[in-house]
Amino acid sequence: MLDLGGGYSMYYEEHGIPTGKPVVILHGGPGGGLTRATKKLFNQKKWRIFMFDQRGCGKSLPRGLDSLSHNTTWDLVEDIEKLRKHLDIEKWVVYGGSWGTTLGIAYAETHPSSVSGLVLRGIFLGQKWENEWFYEGGMATIWPDVWQKFVEGAKLRGKTMKRGSLMKNYHKLLNSKNRHTRRAAAKVWWGTESDTSFLIPKPDKTPDKVVEELAILENHYFRHNAWLKPTQLLDNVHKLKNIPIRIVQGRYDTVCPIRAAWEFSQKVPHAKMTIIPDAGHGFTYNPKALKEVRKAIQSLL
Repeated sequence: MLDLGGGYSMYYEEHGIPTGKPVVILHGGPGGGLTRATKKLFNQKKWRIFMFDQRGCGKSLPRGLDSLSHNTTWDLVEDIEKLRKHLDIEKWVVYGGSWGTTLGIAYAETHPSSVSGLVLRGIFLGQKWENEWFYEGGMATIWPDVWQKFVEGAKLRGKTMKRGSLMKNYHKLLNSKNRHTRRAAAKVWWGTESDTSFLIPKPDKTPDKVVEELAILENHYFRHNAWLKPTQLLDNVHKLKNIPIRIVQGRYDTVCPIRAAWEFSQKVPHAKMTIIPDAGHGFTYNPKALKEVRKAIQSLL
């Protein structure tokens, strides 16, 4: 555990070998917690691998609703830097998937001298159109049935739904003192993401406690646009000019549409982008996608 100050502490793990090239893995969500399977993407005889639970989830403390008072993108950025200094690492590669790409880019733009490379899978930049796509009905173009469930899940008893009230209503439900109310809303919130993550939907086995933390933290972050200005991450890409960048993106990613990854790649022409023609957001069940992620990682050794 690493003391972060202000009553927060970070749970982190180290894998691989002490003499390996350092890499930090940033999990998705926000609120997903570290996944040990991710380390299998790395040759553990050549890498020194670090992974940690971001504020509010996993084994970091406090968790869930108790963690929201000092829990922003910029708190997380400084948590990563605090961990690097604590470990006495000069530079490390940053690997991130989904929300982990948002955090990874924000960290690299804030502390470019601390980053020796970026590997990004399924890019999300926090732009207005991205939020409108997933949380304001854009996805209904492809997933009308899933969208309908998401809208139904946000309805407050005895009140009429108003345009633009989805995030606000989910905030009320996910912050309820009634555990059943919280978990019911969280199930629909997270179900929307899990249902749209694969070309062919897979059964979701995420534990209820993790689902609750995911929903609470995602709603907390995205209703504040992750404390990012509309095009902030694209506007600051010049700070990444000396950092090798590898991007792996599913063509049919309907959680983090390929447009964001394409826009980012056009701003950083030295980045190498690989598009997986038959992949959605989740790469877990796609051998071709996993192979390309491993190749991207290997290229930075």
